[in-house]
Amino acid sequence: MASAELAVDNKSDQTPLARERQHAQDEREGRLRFVVVKNDGLDRSLISLIDMKSIYSKQLPKMGKEYIVRLVLDRSHTSLACVFEGEIVGGVTYRRHATQAFAEIAFCAVSATHQVRGYGTRLMNQLKEHCKREGIHFLLTYADNHAIGYFRKQGFQKQVTMKRERWLGYIKDYDGGTLMECAIDTQVDYLNIRFVAEEQRRAIAERMEAGGAQQQEAEYAGYDPAEGGVPAGLQGTSWRESALHCSMQGKPVPLADCLQAVLAEVATHADAWPFQTAVSTSLAPDYYEVIKDPVDLASVRARLTPRAHLHTTTRSSSSSPTCCACAKTAACTTATTTSTTTARSGWRRSSGRRSER
Repeated sequence: MASAELAVDNKSDQTPLARERQHAQDEREGRLRFVVVKNDGLDRSLISLIDMKSIYSKQLPKMGKEYIVRLVLDRSHTSLACVFEGEIVGGVTYRRHATQAFAEIAFCAVSATHQVRGYGTRLMNQLKEHCKREGIHFLLTYADNHAIGYFRKQGFQKQVTMKRERWLGYIKDYDGGTLMECAIDTQVDYLNIRFVAEEQRRAIAERMEAGGAQQQEAEYAGYDPAEGGVPAGLQGTSWRESALHCSMQGKPVPLADCLQAVLAEVATHADAWPFQTAVSTSLAPDYYEVIKDPVDLASVRARLTPRAHLHTTTRSSSSSPTCCACAKTAACTTATTTSTTTARSGWRRSSGRRSER
């Protein structure tokens, strides 16, 4: 089970972007290196693995030392060491499942004297770049409660998107741990992602500032959706009016006509008689205490009246309230009768809204 402990260092006052720039410069000058280490029997490799084992043992005291040694020296595991000025200051140990194209992180830690300097983030980004070269598409780890926050900042999430049969049986289950997943995007440069985001932020801020200086004195009238068209001030932009295009029996018809057809189909159904009108409080005195959002076909019919959503209705003591959420009412009615209506009237609805992807 992976764990990560990042202690608070009051001496570190650099921003994350400044730390990333410093790391990039240290790497170019050779002071900071990231080395892949395996148990290949060489003395140099064994010394590096023992150094990382010592860091894991100190930073992850709840993990047994024998267990840490066994995994770090296991030939099926690979370690990525973070070396600063010739000294190993952190590392991450993982096991690659080549046939399944994912890797399981076992340990991830930075020495106490080098924490809160961004080495943990840089180490994880280097691991992602290494995974891209090895054909690894996902990273999985069982994180303890202290490590969940760290892994979430590194792009891990609790929802595993891989198919269960792809990883089940390949990784070990841990009691008290949270399984987290990180998808590796081959199109992302993880070592420069913060720099790219900063450039985009600066470009957007400059464009907003320039546009605001030109239009800060402009005043525009309100926008009425019933009139359509492009709202004042949005001419020349990418804004487009959202629209629903409906068809009935293969012919395009207005949305209001489609909804009226759905309502008529539901109202004439043999089982619709209990829902024609509101429930009377004389028959069920506590009905509206139990049912917080009541709805009936008469209320739906009233809400389908043009511009009826612009008016507010109140509850009377002798009758039921009209549903205040007209959109919700129409959606509920449509959703519950889609299959029946489609079969009997051929009604079909398609959305003309632009995709946000």
